[in-house]
Amino acid sequence: MKKINIITTLILLLFSLNISAQEIIRHDETNTWFTLLNRLNINKNWSISNEIHERTGAFLSEQGTFLVRPSVDYHLNSNVEFSVGYSYINNKPNNPNPNPKIGVIENNIWEQVLLKTKIGKVNFQHRLRQENRWFDTVGQNLEGSYKKTGTDYANRFRYRLTVNTDIKKFENNQSLFFQAFDEVWIPQTDNLTPKSLSRNWFYAGLGYKFNSKTNLQVGYMSQFDNIGSNTYISTPILQTTFVRNFDL
Repeated sequence: MKKINIITTLILLLFSLNISAQEIIRHDETNTWFTLLNRLNINKNWSISNEIHERTGAFLSEQGTFLVRPSVDYHLNSNVEFSVGYSYINNKPNNPNPNPKIGVIENNIWEQVLLKTKIGKVNFQHRLRQENRWFDTVGQNLEGSYKKTGTDYANRFRYRLTVNTDIKKFENNQSLFFQAFDEVWIPQTDNLTPKSLSRNWFYAGLGYKFNSKTNLQVGYMSQFDNIGSNTYISTPILQTTFVRNFDL
């Protein structure tokens, strides 16, 4: 697993270098994202999880994306987890990228593998997700206004490497921790062949763990979106995440 950590870190570094070699348009206004993560542990092997995301543009002034993502999880052991889930995504135009031109809906079904390991005091997570996406398509009428024209299908692969380590521990199992991740988004052809790098996320932040099931995180994320063959738009994001898990 240590070799996997090294290899995947090098792969993500290559992706980052590829983006830095392209033309980058930087957006000045900070977007604000809020995330609620919940998990119900049924037994040692099974759990049910859910995510709710509210994402706004231009620092709370524009509605961007509302997302709900439930899943069923199977824990093979403490280091390997499989999930199958569904996502409902409501996207609205917002700065810095006005696409879509009107509000559109995406529904996707996804399959995921989560691999966990630890080196010293640092925890590593490798998340591999395959998305099967159905989303609204948009076109223009004769008057030049935009309207929904139907539904399209596409596949997408996402990989995220997360690192997490305690900075300071307190009484009652509470702690202040550091967390960072890098995630790449790769659209695929119908036969799942990778086509390009469409998005890259880099996040770094601090969190406070109230107990083993509850924590609050605040951090900065930089989002790079491919808007042309050699052009990316960079968006700064302030992200707040609240995690609350339960046992049946």
